[in-house]
This record gives sequence, C-alpha cells and structure tokens, in this order.
Amino acid sequence: MPIGVHTSIAGGVSTSIGRAAALGCEAVQIFGRNPRRWGFSPIAASEADLFRSEREKAGLWPVVVHTAYLINLCAPAQELFERSVGLFKLELVSAESLGADYLVTHLGSPGERGNEFARLRILEALREAAQGGAGQKTRILLENTAGSGHTYGSSLHDVGMAARQAAEFGLRIGFCLDTCHAFAAGYAMGTREEVDRLVSTVDREAGLERLKLIHLNDSKGSFGSRLDRHEHIGKGNIGIKGFTAILSHPELSRIPMILETPKKSVDDDRRNLRTVRAILKKVRATAR
Repeated sequence: MPIGVHTSIAGGVSTSIGRAAALGCEAVQIFGRNPRRWGFSPIAASEADLFRSEREKAGLWPVVVHTAYLINLCAPAQELFERSVGLFKLELVSAESLGADYLVTHLGSPGERGNEFARLRILEALREAAQGGAGQKTRILLENTAGSGHTYGSSLHDVGMAARQAAEFGLRIGFCLDTCHAFAAGYAMGTREEVDRLVSTVDREAGLERLKLIHLNDSKGSFGSRLDRHEHIGKGNIGIKGFTAILSHPELSRIPMILETPKKSVDDDRRNLRTVRAILKKVRATAR
C-alpha cells in the first residue's frame, strides 16, 4: 500500500514533493493554500507545471489535496453556504491544475437544522460544483467526521449516501476514512474481529469500491467520545494492536494511507512513519 504524510507547502506547492520524498513517502497530501483563510489566489501555471514535474520524478501516488477548513457544504446560512461552494469549486479547479488524484473535503455542519437538511444541502453544493465541468480528472473524496457538535458525516451511512447520490451528477466521487474520526464516532477497530466488522459496515453503508483513501491517525479521545483529536500512531486509544489489525486487513491494506498525526517538527513524521513501517514489517513476516 502507498503510505505518506501531509506535508507543508511553505515556499510553494512544488516544495511539498521534495519533503515527502525525503521522508521516503510513496504518497503525499497537501493543502493547496492557507486552509484557515477565505482569500484565494490561483496557483501560477509555472508552479503547477513544476509540481507535476517534481511529482513525476518522485513517483508519488496518490497526490491528495485537502480543502480549506472554512468550507461548510451544509451551512444553514445562505451567505456562508454560497461562499463555501464558491471556494470548494476553486479548490477543485486548483487541484486539477496540479494533477492531483484526490480532493478530500469535510462535509461541514448544518447547525441545528439536522441531518436531512445537511444531506440535501450537500447534494445542492456538489450539483453546483459539477455544473462547472470540474471533477472529471480529480476525484472528490468525502471524509467521515468524529461527530463533535453538529458536524455531519460521523455516520458511514450518511457519507456513503452522499457519495452515491452525488455520483449521479457525473462527478468522480468516493470517500476517505479517517481512523481517528471513525473510532471517536463509535466504530471499534481494536482487534481483527472489530476491523472485520468495520470493513463490513464500510461495504454495506458506502461501498468498498468507493473507499479510495485512509487517513491513518490514532485517537487522543476515547472510543465513542466524538473528540476530533489526532494522536501519534500507537500512542492513542486505537493503539498498536488496533493498527496491526487495520494494516493487516486484506481489504484495507490495498488502500493508500496518509498520516495526519501531530507535528511539531519533521521528526514527528519520521517517528510515525517508522512505527507504521515496523507494524507492516511484522505483519508481512507473520504472513509468510
């Protein structure tokens, strides 16, 4: 399976490729821009060309872009909804200019309007995104949430329904499973039996064929806590046993994985990657 980390774009998006390659990554995830601001500046054509060239030399797959945190595709306030849809469309066009394989997005929060409002709002947003003609090269991945507050998407059924219905608009669409979010939302994954049940749930509720990416993160919060706090691999409540079950599962071990673990320096990425690779080495040795 390809494994990578979320890397910085400081100095230009093309610099992220060298950072990922230096860590020995096979895959990479980036933000296409500052994820905490509304302002949007298109990536210069020369920088996009350089990014694609560096990516080809490094042989990375997949390349993933994560949308800005401010985007709320089911916002109850019309002004925020329209602003979110507008920025999402720009991010999709930008991701396609980079040749990104996937664009991951959170679904947002409907406030107190509830799940049915959120479902219809998200479909409206994705229908509008499809009208621009984008979304044919870069596949949109809807990410599950931990379920804190009123955020939508903690249920794999809800994420799967959105992906299935949005595909009718002609978009290439799938979903991204975040292990921390799923664990905090009440999906157990501490043993092989629990991971078997999780995989069965994914297949039933969303379709394994739509699972294109896993965000591999341990959870600082306890099981079912709905706390969205990522932890270093093996240091949280999923633990080494849980990640061994995840990484050894035949249906999950073929899916690209991106680490979004806490990072004060690049050494944190190195340590987490070493932990994952050590688990994989043990799993492969046991399978012989």
